[in-house]
Amino acid sequence: MTPARPLSSAFAGGAGLDAERDLEAALAALVARAAAAWPGVRVDGAAFAAFLGRRVSPDALADARAEDLWIACACASGDPAALAVVEARYLPDVDAALGKMGLGQDRIAEVKQGLRRLLFVGDGASPPRIGDYRGAGDLRAWMRVTAMRAALKLIRKDGRETASDDALLAARAPEDDPELAYMKATYRAAFKTAFQEALESLDARERTLLKQQVVDGLGIDELGALYDVHRATAARWVASAREKLLSRTRRTFMLRARISNDECESIMRMVQSQLDVSLHRRLAAG
Repeated sequence: MTPARPLSSAFAGGAGLDAERDLEAALAALVARAAAAWPGVRVDGAAFAAFLGRRVSPDALADARAEDLWIACACASGDPAALAVVEARYLPDVDAALGKMGLGQDRIAEVKQGLRRLLFVGDGASPPRIGDYRGAGDLRAWMRVTAMRAALKLIRKDGRETASDDALLAARAPEDDPELAYMKATYRAAFKTAFQEALESLDARERTLLKQQVVDGLGIDELGALYDVHRATAARWVASAREKLLSRTRRTFMLRARISNDECESIMRMVQSQLDVSLHRRLAAG
């Protein structure tokens, strides 16, 4: 017999939540919004509600990234249309991010193939990693960082430890213009040192917060629950820690490299997309 409120019943699962009328309406609105965003990708409404229920608390539904979670849900089930959409819409960003790490086309293709297997197939012992996406951030950024982590693992596996540690300002393939290649080669050591010093200057709680977000993958809602504070407070703490890390990196880097503010800003923009990868390496290493 079909439940009177099928979406909220699926969302609640075994969590003991009541299948309330307001919850049913909120879920129906999310289903409609997500389905409209991906007209070619079909997902059963109850299956999507159950997917949400394992990742989003009822009081956070209003802020849920329904569109991103919808495509993630479809990919987790192996839907061919969803996989094709992700391939076309998201993987070009992965190409660009990996290219900035200094990987050649053969390496990029190798990493992407491993990424497809990791995200959408699993390894037999573990389910597809796309199921780990909880909607705490933009799916595009989540996939990009996942790919960059996979690239770093591949580089480490091949014994290129120094190269992987230099991902922030690694010299890229010959398509870089000479001026950009010169900047990377000249300032790499100074930037790495400044970044490490700035990270070490943070207090214990700030480093722990960044580790929990970047390495452990905790979202703002999960951090708020962990510290028993409102999600806005948790978000403010994380933003403050990140801003402190960046501002101290910028200040120390300018002093060490003896460059102008404009030159510093150009380099900071250049490495922006790799900062979380470098941060992940350092925090994961303790």
